[in-house]
Amino acid sequence: MSIWQAPHRPLFLLAGLWALVAPAVWLLPEGTRPEPVAWHRHELLFGMTSAAAGGYLLTALPAWTKGGALAPAVTILVTCLWCAARLTAAFSAQLPFVIAAIGASAYFVCLAVILAHGVASSGAWHRLWAPIGMAVLGANALFLLAEGVDTTITPLLYIVLIILIGGRAVPAFTRRWLDGTGASPLRDRPALSCLAIVGVLATALIEAFRQHPASGYALIFSGALLLAQMSGWQSVRTYRYPALFMLHLAFAWTPAGLVLNGLAVVFPDRIPPAAALHALTMGAMGTMMAAMMMRSAMRRDGQTLIANGTMACAFGLVSLSALLRVLGGLPGEARFDPVVAATICWMAGWTLFLIAYIPALIGPVPRPVFSAALSNRVEASTAGVGRPDTRTILSRRSESTTTINGND
Repeated sequence: MSIWQAPHRPLFLLAGLWALVAPAVWLLPEGTRPEPVAWHRHELLFGMTSAAAGGYLLTALPAWTKGGALAPAVTILVTCLWCAARLTAAFSAQLPFVIAAIGASAYFVCLAVILAHGVASSGAWHRLWAPIGMAVLGANALFLLAEGVDTTITPLLYIVLIILIGGRAVPAFTRRWLDGTGASPLRDRPALSCLAIVGVLATALIEAFRQHPASGYALIFSGALLLAQMSGWQSVRTYRYPALFMLHLAFAWTPAGLVLNGLAVVFPDRIPPAAALHALTMGAMGTMMAAMMMRSAMRRDGQTLIANGTMACAFGLVSLSALLRVLGGLPGEARFDPVVAATICWMAGWTLFLIAYIPALIGPVPRPVFSAALSNRVEASTAGVGRPDTRTILSRRSESTTTINGND
């Protein structure tokens, strides 16, 4: 079946489906639902987001390692382990601890092993963060299972992944598009994102032992660094290219969420931590997943990815849901229930995502998955334009490798 030809196909589908399941608990009557806060938070982080992260990393792995696509059997195995983790989460209270521990961590362990093998066999040591990240998330899943105490560490770990991936992908996509339009060149300062990652990891380390105001200042500092980095990306210009503009809007939630969470630590009486946290989970994580996953389903037109109206509405509703949830949690009187409104917008947005995404599960897998650059060069060279010489082929391969390594 074509759905198993690439890891992103089943895992992005499951991420979209679980995006509907995680918040639906708020709409159920009391007495018929699990504890809503713990349930939807756990399944958002370890269900939806882990599926999206795994789908992206495994799909990007062949481009990073210059190897072939993963075998369908690997995709099936990873997908089954993700499903096993969801069953474990639902019945953890009835399972022996050893079985529950294996079920909760096996998906992350499998991802870490596959990614580590690819990195080691190809010598792509600069990608070592990918298997390390999955291993740390697996260890965190075990910690939560054993201690039963949820913290802000898991969202911060995912934010590090967003900075690592989005901090490279967004300027890489933008630079290529600006070059094609003849606009002024993009200015990027990757060192700022590296410093921001240090600040986020320092916060996670502080939070792992005890809460301290220093973590708030570290988050504010990290957010300010990312804002400074984005200042050279010419984000406003990209409104003419919706597929790219969505990525800029999604990434902008990360520095905004970090600053808001930092302020919530320093001034908890003015900014509720729960509202600030939703800026990272629903805002940064939710919108970035939606923007990136939809790229794999977009139609290719020349060197451009086309985001149709359904995709644009899906992204807009997911963004609106995050905004409602954050603003609704701030002090002040509301004329409507922001939680219900945010839930409805979130579920409507992800329903539209599934409507737009499901048709992309059949047929051949476009390569690269998240960019139209390479596929269109191949089409151009085989559509009667003429047989390119060796130097042209090598140049195209070099440029395509740069594009893939930057964003795929």
